[in-house]
Amino acid sequence: MNAQTNASAVWTLQGGTARHLGLGSGELSVVRGRVWVTGQGDGQDQVLGSGERLRLRDSQDVVIEAWDRGEAAVVRWQPRVHGFGLRALAGLALAALARKAASSASLAQGSIKVGDSMASCGALK
Repeated sequence: MNAQTNASAVWTLQGGTARHLGLGSGELSVVRGRVWVTGQGDGQDQVLGSGERLRLRDSQDVVIEAWDRGEAAVVRWQPRVHGFGLRALAGLALAALARKAASSASLAQGSIKVGDSMASCGALK
């Protein structure tokens, strides 16, 4: 299961310190100060100030750093919750059916003795 908790995290970044957000999606908001955001996949760094937000997609490997060396920045990270939609449930149901069919086929194949099959005794050509 790929679900994350819905709790947001608030971090204080001291000047000159960085934090890796990882590869998940979510929303980054600056509560106080300014932060430098790098690694969004588009090659463009951004500087965000108090009250600004940035939405991040899955697979965006992002690092944030306090912009001003002498001033701490406070940020809030709200991860996106990955829930199960209808498409995911349908996929789980199909996977379960495929496992059941494979299991039934395996049982049927194991119950046929050599020579009992029409193909093995030459009836089918």
